[in-house]
Amino acid sequence: MGRPLPFRGIISAVDQKAKTFTIAGKEKSRVFKVTDKSVLSKAGAAATMKDAVANEEVRGSYWKLTDGTLEAKTVKLGPKTEAEKAADEKRKKKSTKSETSPEASPSASPSSSPKP
Repeated sequence: MGRPLPFRGIISAVDQKAKTFTIAGKEKSRVFKVTDKSVLSKAGAAATMKDAVANEEVRGSYWKLTDGTLEAKTVKLGPKTEAEKAADEKRKKKSTKSETSPEASPSASPSSSPKP
């Protein structure tokens, strides 16, 4: 099956009977199938397919099966929790220390440059 691929977006449709949810993309929509092996959570707590609603943020990982089905491995419903945001900040700080990225410098330079 390979390793799971990341996804994130806004749920555009939910099919409770088929246990699927759709994320509308720029070019095409993707339909993710939730199985017994899928791990769903919302605000850091366990969740079920009933918690998935349209127009809600979603992120996680999935496997692309040989038949083209996108099988959800992990599904995190709703906006990021404070713990996830803190983990992201730690990750960002680590990456900026090890490599000086061009995105980090423009934000610091305008304030330090003298204005004519």
